[in-house]
Amino acid sequence: MLAFFQSFILQVYALLPFFILIGTGYLLIRGFKWPHTFTEGLTRFLFNLAIPVMLFGVMSQFHKQKAMDPRLIIAYFGASFVLFFVAQIYSRKILKLSAQEASVFGIGGIFSNNVMIGIPIIMLFMGDSAIAVSALIISFNALLLWSLVSFAIEWAEHGSFSVRGIIHTLQGVIKNPIIIGIMLGLLTSFLHIPIPSFIDKTITMFSNMVAPLSLLVLGMGLARYKLGANLKIGINITIFKLILHPLFIWGAAVLLGLPAFETKAIVILGSIATGMNVYLMSLQFQVIEDAVASSIILTTILSAITTPIIVILI
Repeated sequence: MLAFFQSFILQVYALLPFFILIGTGYLLIRGFKWPHTFTEGLTRFLFNLAIPVMLFGVMSQFHKQKAMDPRLIIAYFGASFVLFFVAQIYSRKILKLSAQEASVFGIGGIFSNNVMIGIPIIMLFMGDSAIAVSALIISFNALLLWSLVSFAIEWAEHGSFSVRGIIHTLQGVIKNPIIIGIMLGLLTSFLHIPIPSFIDKTITMFSNMVAPLSLLVLGMGLARYKLGANLKIGINITIFKLILHPLFIWGAAVLLGLPAFETKAIVILGSIATGMNVYLMSLQFQVIEDAVASSIILTTILSAITTPIIVILI
């Protein structure tokens, strides 16, 4: 009971800056009547420049990551990929979403806010020794999940089971600024290209912008909708993220025989609220923005209860 109470207090405290920045963005639009064109411009800046630069910086240091049990990556992302496609089928058949909407719905159910929320929570339950697991998951999160949703969206718009359809899909993915940042970073890491200190500092400055500006954009976006807007879809994303995602990860870890320490770490990371990047994806692709905004708020609030329960259960 004490651990549960400590977790709850920690999550509330850790999330205060999160809600303050969201509230600021909301107030700027609703209270001070800032134009929606400002939100659109800020979103474009994040998606086309700030986030790609941040991801380039993360991936360019990939060769410095400590060696880790490959089953950890397979369990976390294998389970995430399976759930993504389950969500695609469910949202198309049951919720009657379009292919593009289903792609964003699916990523909302598997993309955790592991930087702002996951790291402090996993440190509480498992100590500093689990930070390496967090870093590895966060690095692959950027590469695999951004690539997954980008490919799914482009396939929905251009793809078909033909050479021409596949080429159109790949062209769309390759032109995506997020993918460009990831791939250039991986190339830099693979070739061990040294990054000058002034470039490294510039990347750090861009990276430091991403979290606060993304939260402001989320708040500005919420000002366009009621929290309950498209609530049915938002609740479904919440169920996938807070219940099914950690359950699928736990099942994959058990099947692969992953040690208890790593299993606990990745299940905790999977139980964290939906990341704000999913909202940026919905804005970029202009689908179910209201539902995603609602799901981020819902999962953030409810994970303060569900994550400690999941930890106790495992």
